[in-house]
Order: sequence, then C-alpha cells, then structure tokens
Amino acid sequence: MSNIIEVPIETARQSSRGGGFLAALVLLTLIGSGAGAGLAKYIVDQTEQEVRGRLRQQQSFSETLPFSASTRLQTLKPLVTNLASPGDAWIRLQASVLLEDDMDGEIAVMKKKVEGDFLSYLRTLTLSHLEGGVGLQHLKEDLTERARTRSAGQIHEVILESVVIQ
Repeated sequence: MSNIIEVPIETARQSSRGGGFLAALVLLTLIGSGAGAGLAKYIVDQTEQEVRGRLRQQQSFSETLPFSASTRLQTLKPLVTNLASPGDAWIRLQASVLLEDDMDGEIAVMKKKVEGDFLSYLRTLTLSHLEGGVGLQHLKEDLTERARTRSAGQIHEVILESVVIQ
C-alpha cells in the first residue's frame, strides 16, 4: 500500500475557485472598512465644528445679556387686592424682580416700596385692561417701568409668576 493520495482533477479546480472567492471577500472587507473609517472621520469632524459653533453662539449670547452676571432674583410677597372695575373682581399677583447684587442693606426697604407701588397700581386697573395675552404683557411692562422708577434703575425686570383674577 502506498501513501499516495490521488486528488481528482475536478476537486482541485473547485479549491482554486474557493481561493479566488476568499481573496475577493477579503478585498471587499478591506474596502468597506476603509470607507467606514473615512465616513466616521468625516462625521466626527463635522460634529466637532458644529459644537464649536454652538459654543461660540452661547458665549456671544451671554455677553449680550441686558444685565450683569451679579444680578439676582428676589421674590416679592403675593399681592391681593380688588380691581377698580367691576367692584367684586379681585386680583392675586405673585412676582419676582431681577436686581443688582450690590444692594445689601436696602433690599428689604426697596422691596416694600415696590410692593406698595404695585398694590396701588393694581387697584387702578379694570378687568378689561387685563384681558388676553396683550393685557398681561402690558401689565408686565407697566410693573417693570414702575419698579425701575421706584428703585432708581436697580431693578432690571419684573417676572410675573402667577396672576389670578376672580
């Protein structure tokens, strides 16, 4: 018995075809992975540029704020009073003010003056003045103007937290 293995000719041809298929598969895998890596690099670069652009916009927005970084929010007491017309209509207003931080001792006094001024103003309003979104916007603007006047410009803005009319 001899140790020679005979391989039929058809089997040898099939193995050479399998080698070509394997080489093509490896080649396509390398091309696909290269294209994927290139696309990933492109997406990462675009994302970094977008993030940098948004950071620049945020920085420029914070530089254009109408008040300084030391401005703080002070909550006023809820104000409840009747309206001028109709006589049985009541309003409850909860508001806060944005004011400068350097007003240490006079904050309480200034808040009381502003609350008193708001209360006297609310008593002059009628129900028709407060109707709709435009009425609330005018109320906010009027209160902000009164607060600025009363505080000699130390209050930047009045923020209406709640307005209840009954």
